[in-house]
Amino acid sequence: MKKVLIWPIIKGAFIDIYDNLGWVLFISALWFGFAVPVVFAVLPGNLHILLRVLLGISVIFLGPATAGAYYIANRLIKRESVEWRDYFYAFKKFFWRAEALILIYILAIIIVVVDFMFYSQIQNMVVRILSIFWIYLLLFLGILQTYMFPLLIEQDTGIKKVIIRSFLLSIDNIGVSFVMFLVVLVLCGICIITGVGALLLLMGVKSFFDTKTFLNVMEKYEELPSSKEE
Repeated sequence: MKKVLIWPIIKGAFIDIYDNLGWVLFISALWFGFAVPVVFAVLPGNLHILLRVLLGISVIFLGPATAGAYYIANRLIKRESVEWRDYFYAFKKFFWRAEALILIYILAIIIVVVDFMFYSQIQNMVVRILSIFWIYLLLFLGILQTYMFPLLIEQDTGIKKVIIRSFLLSIDNIGVSFVMFLVVLVLCGICIITGVGALLLLMGVKSFFDTKTFLNVMEKYEELPSSKEE
């Protein structure tokens, strides 16, 4: 198996983003429009509970909106032709699988965070030390999501296979996966801090970097039978 190099992934992702900056702005702005209601639903404030519920229901569109962004990124990185309709094609095609994937992921994060908070408050030194395990698990979940949507788009398979294969890719390529997760985390943090970056760049940058990472990692297994044939 060929070795996966980190720098070519980072360099290639930036080049792809630069070459397709218009599309990056397009998918980022579209995704941001779907994400804003969810953000307002969970942010602390004086919003009426009914309004929070109504805004929270919009989470049903977050998964498909994310799938649309990754679909565009996948085609552009492969130098395939893209039209604005392709975003909504992917939005519709992957609607339920993408939504199920993102809800499962959100639920997993909530469970890990709640468990960490619970065990870290127990007045027992051994238990509190062991609670650090949940931090590592949360970190691994962050690494895991790098591959989930690129896998869903590229292999067009079921949720169970997407999660299992994302887990296996993360374990088998833990070094490059961890570094790329940190790189994307920093870039997303910069986008959010700048404010306008969250609107114009956030999802575009993330989808390009995650897809580039996935496609480069998969080249490592290119001599193996394609998983599409399964």
